[in-house]
Amino acid sequence: MIQSIDFEELNKRCQISITKMSDRGALDHIGDIIDDGADASSMRAVKRGLFLLDELSKRDLVPADGALVEYFRANAWAAMSHISNTRRSWAWESPEVQEEMLALSRASSHPGFPALGKVRRCQILTNHANLLNLMGRTTDAIAVWDSALEIIPLFANALGNRGCGIRAYAGLMFNDREREILAVHAYDSFQSALAEGAFYDSGDPQAARAFFDMQAKDVAGAVNVEAVRALQDLDAGGEGKSTAERAYRRWCLRHRLFLCPLNDLGARPAAAVDDLMLPPLMERFDDRPDGHLPPPIVGLFSQMKQEYVSARFMLFEGMSSTRVHYSDHAVTLIDTLDYPLYSLASERVRTAFRVAYSLLDKVAFLVNRYWSLKKVPERISFKNVWMAEGKSRLLPRFAELDNLPLRGLYWLSKELFDEQLKQTTAADARELHVIRNALEHTYLRVSEGWAKPFMLDSADSNGFGISIGSDELEAKAIRVMRMARSALLLVSLAIGVEELKKSVANAEKVGGSMRLYKLTENRKRRDPI
Repeated sequence: MIQSIDFEELNKRCQISITKMSDRGALDHIGDIIDDGADASSMRAVKRGLFLLDELSKRDLVPADGALVEYFRANAWAAMSHISNTRRSWAWESPEVQEEMLALSRASSHPGFPALGKVRRCQILTNHANLLNLMGRTTDAIAVWDSALEIIPLFANALGNRGCGIRAYAGLMFNDREREILAVHAYDSFQSALAEGAFYDSGDPQAARAFFDMQAKDVAGAVNVEAVRALQDLDAGGEGKSTAERAYRRWCLRHRLFLCPLNDLGARPAAAVDDLMLPPLMERFDDRPDGHLPPPIVGLFSQMKQEYVSARFMLFEGMSSTRVHYSDHAVTLIDTLDYPLYSLASERVRTAFRVAYSLLDKVAFLVNRYWSLKKVPERISFKNVWMAEGKSRLLPRFAELDNLPLRGLYWLSKELFDEQLKQTTAADARELHVIRNALEHTYLRVSEGWAKPFMLDSADSNGFGISIGSDELEAKAIRVMRMARSALLLVSLAIGVEELKKSVANAEKVGGSMRLYKLTENRKRRDPI
């Protein structure tokens, strides 16, 4: 039930100063203004709430209250996007959504986040996941919904919205088996949200329950749920023959690093494969002088996959190594007294970070080629491929394009800080950028993880290089690896959306086909020197 708002009373509360209020009293006051402003569609009240949050942020807040400030800030930007009606549009650019995304990212990564109550933490994570899904980043959204469900397993809003996300994800699959399995798991999420004991954080959950019930019935009407459930067999898969290979594949499953959509459902053995491919491609023969060969992007995508899986293995080896490798024998180095970490294992982690980051720019190169943007290859990056040359505005051909995974890829690019655009949606974006820059061009001093608190935070007295602990570098490398995985998944699905449009538009035309074959395992072996 929507509460009626007394506009005169709301205006009076907007005029009240928080100067003499306690921190918690001010938070409650601001939260009420934002919530009531949203219900009343009052942009003035919501903007007043944002102003008061800025004022409150100047205080020396306890960490939990600092996290709440960011959560309330996200709510204010969400209200503004609803009031301005930008949330439901297909527009790729939305300052309100961008600010909401950044505020939720800051809230969930804030030092005070763990001190918040379980319900509040689930609300923050669920809102973040919902927004990621809205912008097309469904794979990332699923992981965040799952984080909320680790806190409260029957948190209904996370379960139901997770079902919506997985259902949409299933609709993008061009592999029938994966599409049906994902649909069944969407159905199961809806059913869990409707089950007895599901926790709703709102006073009147009937509207949400009715919506989730309708979604479940739609899935059941399209898929034989029980038949697919009986045949999916997600616990049967190739985890490898040796102990080392099984450890590697289980690590990849746990971190959701396989290029397989089923890995987004969790660490299920059947997902321990890298079976992601480009969809069948349709091209005019007269547009290709080398028409007897596969389109060039097929080879590019295979190369990117190989770089990704190789970097992933290097990261695993670097993180799991406990021995000195023979290549490090008889290498004279200086102990700089800051517990430095020099080893092949450490270099593998560094290299994995660099390769994963570089893959993002190669995805941009693929976008440039497939969507015929005609940008100069040497100037293409994951951050600027979307923009008009020399300008900070989105290319017109993308602005209203109804391709959700491509829009998701664009919003993934906003995770990285860009000096030209001054835009980001991730709280740690600048840090990732600085690490990458140091790895590529300057000096990244890696210390043993336990010793990092005793080291200089970012630079020595001469500003020479930056310092990081080994465990922090490993965590950041996994983060960038996940971004690379998301980018590869999204670009494949985005091309699938475009190929489906081509198929529909050319349904009456006659065409031929070229069958492509998988590269056999023995072709991956190199003869010994």
